[in-house]
Amino acid sequence: MATVAADYTLKRNALRISLVAIASVFVFEFAAGLATGSLALLTDGTHALLDAAVTGILMIAISLAARPRDTDHTYGHGRIETVGGFIGGAALFVVAIFFIYEASARIAAAAGGQATPMTAVVPGAIGFAAAIYTLGVDVVRIAVLGRAARATKATTLKADLYHALADFASTGVALAGLWLVTVGFANGDSAAAIILGVFLAYLSGRFAYQNAVELTDRIPPRLVMVVRRAATETDGVVNCTDIKMRRVGREIFVEVTISMKADISFERAHEISAQVEQNIASSLQTGRTNVTVHFEPIYSPDLPLESIIERAAARVGGVKGVHNILVSRVAATGRLEISLHVQVNRSASLSEAHGIANAVEDSIKGQLKDAGNVTVHLEPLMPQVAGIEPLADEQVHDSIREIVVASDGISRVGRIATFRTGDNTLKIDVDCVFGSQATIEQVHDLVTGIEKKIRDKYPGSIVTIHAEPPS
Repeated sequence: MATVAADYTLKRNALRISLVAIASVFVFEFAAGLATGSLALLTDGTHALLDAAVTGILMIAISLAARPRDTDHTYGHGRIETVGGFIGGAALFVVAIFFIYEASARIAAAAGGQATPMTAVVPGAIGFAAAIYTLGVDVVRIAVLGRAARATKATTLKADLYHALADFASTGVALAGLWLVTVGFANGDSAAAIILGVFLAYLSGRFAYQNAVELTDRIPPRLVMVVRRAATETDGVVNCTDIKMRRVGREIFVEVTISMKADISFERAHEISAQVEQNIASSLQTGRTNVTVHFEPIYSPDLPLESIIERAAARVGGVKGVHNILVSRVAATGRLEISLHVQVNRSASLSEAHGIANAVEDSIKGQLKDAGNVTVHLEPLMPQVAGIEPLADEQVHDSIREIVVASDGISRVGRIATFRTGDNTLKIDVDCVFGSQATIEQVHDLVTGIEKKIRDKYPGSIVTIHAEPPS
């Protein structure tokens, strides 16, 4: 923030000096032009008046551009400087065309013998004094504005610097025109005004065009290549795509999407992204930069199929957990048959859950080109509960025990614990002893059946059955 404040102060002070100097030039040169009848001095004085107005606009522009970002200008207000530069260049171009037209009209009138007192130039000491004074002021302005423009790289200061350079050249031409009149070349002043007008038109038109192009968010392709190279050469980055850049005042905003191997940890991916930001900022070397990095995983062929499937499913919105992944390759077709269990919010409707299942299938097929059928088994995710209170209700305990005892395969019923959660949901924990010869698959089927019977009795309850072998 200190640097931003220092830049603003430097720009403001430079423009203030320029404004005072150019205002004094207008007063001296315009008065001298009226006294001598010199079109070159009058147009140069008018040019000085316009410069004073433009410098005032530029001072307003840098004041507005120095404001911090807000909800209406998320990129800041730096673009106002560019608008100010465009206005200054465009206004100067219009005046340059007027100079050319007026000088051409004077030459045509003189050639037709229609000279009037307004076209007669009477050079004198006051005219030469005004021109010399203006040259000295322009030198001071060029020095002050040039030093500030190099330090801040502000387009507003460049605009006023170009005006100061144009002023110096135009005053030099006006001085030459006065000298030509004194040595007998009657149209010397008008010829000097035409030369001045052409020069100003070229300089101001070019500057206005550069600022107009910047307003369209054009970025030199060279800078895009610099960003791409800085990102792709960072260790851990596989590829860099979708580069977006824009210049706002002195600041360049960069957004890039990088690809990294899917098997790296999130912490490592974050470290790589931070290094990419640093490398891009240091490689641009164009003042302040604001870099945003998005990273995407790339699933390389050397990863286990189960890992690829799990990651592809987990990235789908609405998926709360993935397990029981089974992958088989069909010998006849070489295609993969995939099945997996996906947990979703227990409150999700069937339509919402079906949409998640379809998205999981598409995500898996997008990563495994030889995937055939993908079967997704949907399961409700049991919520984490906090703040439970024991429920001492013997009637509830007895009914649960009856359900468990009546089930096949149960050797003994152990602890039965019931609780109420903060949202009045019934939480039931049961310890059951099964026969020693039962397989884990058989126990799982039995437990699933018991849990279903208890939930049928107490809808919405959270049931957990702990299976134990006989002691």
